[in-house]
Amino acid sequence: MVAWIGSRTVPLPAAIGHVAKLLAKSRCPVFSLDSDVHGCRSLIALAERVGATYDHVNGDDLVHEVALHTDIGGFFATATEVRRRADMVVIVGDIPARHKDLLLSFAATTPDLPRPGKRRWFHIKGKAIAALDGELRRQAKAVEVGSSDLPIDASLGVLRASLAARKASAALDNIDAFLGAVANAGFPVFVFSRINDAASLTMLQGMLIDINKKQRASALFLPSDDDAWGMVLASTWMTGFPPRTGFSTGSPVYDPWLCDIDRMIADKEADLHLWVSERDDALPPKRSGLPTVALTRGERPAAGAAVTVRIGKAGLDHDGVVYSSRIGTLRSAAAKAPSDLPSVSVIVGQLQQALQGEGVTSC
Repeated sequence: MVAWIGSRTVPLPAAIGHVAKLLAKSRCPVFSLDSDVHGCRSLIALAERVGATYDHVNGDDLVHEVALHTDIGGFFATATEVRRRADMVVIVGDIPARHKDLLLSFAATTPDLPRPGKRRWFHIKGKAIAALDGELRRQAKAVEVGSSDLPIDASLGVLRASLAARKASAALDNIDAFLGAVANAGFPVFVFSRINDAASLTMLQGMLIDINKKQRASALFLPSDDDAWGMVLASTWMTGFPPRTGFSTGSPVYDPWLCDIDRMIADKEADLHLWVSERDDALPPKRSGLPTVALTRGERPAAGAAVTVRIGKAGLDHDGVVYSSRIGTLRSAAAKAPSDLPSVSVIVGQLQQALQGEGVTSC
C-alpha cells in the first residue's frame, strides 16, 4: 500500500490524479520540501508550473543559515582544501555532533600543501558555548581562546581588535598564543556551524578580511543539516535564490518573510499544502481547514491529509544525490536496500503528466 485518499487505500494512479486536480484548482499552493537533490529539483520545477511558494520542512532553522550567507558573504573554503592546506584550524563556537568524524579526519592528518607541517588547533569559546568533544579535544589538542563571561560575537570582536593591534576592553584566555599562531600560519581556517546571529558572522568575516590583507585565510561552513543544504544549492542554481522563494508572479521571488510558509498558512494566504519528507517518522502538522498532500515514509495515511503517498528514501530504497560536508559538494548515494517504493522525483514526474490535462491557475 503506497497511496491513500483520506484514509482509503487507492491505486497510485488514482492518488496522482486526485493530487493533480487539487493542484489545478489551487490559487496559492505552498510546498514544504525535504528530499534529495533529484527530488528537490523536481518539486521546484513543479512549484514553478503551478505558481507555488516553497521552503524546506525545517525552514525556521535553515533561514538563519541562509541569511548569514545572503546578507553578509565572505571567504569560504572546502573541506578538501582544509585537509590539504590548513596548518591552523580554529573552531568557532559549537559544531554539531554529526560533523565530529570530519573534524577527527582533520586531526588525524597533516597538511601537505604548499608544504608539509603540523596542524595547530584552537577553539573560540564564549558564553553558553560547550566544550569540544572529548575525543576531538584529545586528538586535536585544541587551545581554548575566549571567555565564559562574553558572548561569542564579543570574543570575536576582541580577537579582531587584537589582530589589528588595537585596544580591547576585555581579556581573553590564551589570546597571545592565538595571535602568534595566526601570524606564523600559512593558511588559517575558521570552522563554524551554529552561529545564529549576524553580528558574530560579520565579525568573523571582518577578521578574515583583515588577515587576508597580509596572508591567506578562509572559513569552512558546516551546515546543521547536509540534506537541507543540498536543497539550498539546488534552489539557488535553478532559480538564483535559496528557499523561501515563490512563483506567484510567474518569476521566482525570494522573500524570507513573504514566502514563510508557516506565516502564509497562519494568515490564510495558502489554500493547499504539499508536504514532502523522506525522513523516517516525519509527519506533516495537522492543519484544520487546509487541504494537505503528504509524501511520507509512513506505512499509514498522514492524519488529516487529503492524500498521502508513501515514498522511498534516497540512499536506501533508490539511488540519489545528496550534499556532503565531508567533500564540500554533491555525492551519489547508492541504494542500500532497493525497494519498489517510488522516489519523490518519480511521483512528481507522474504529477507533471497528470497536470497536462488540467487547467492550472495561480494567484
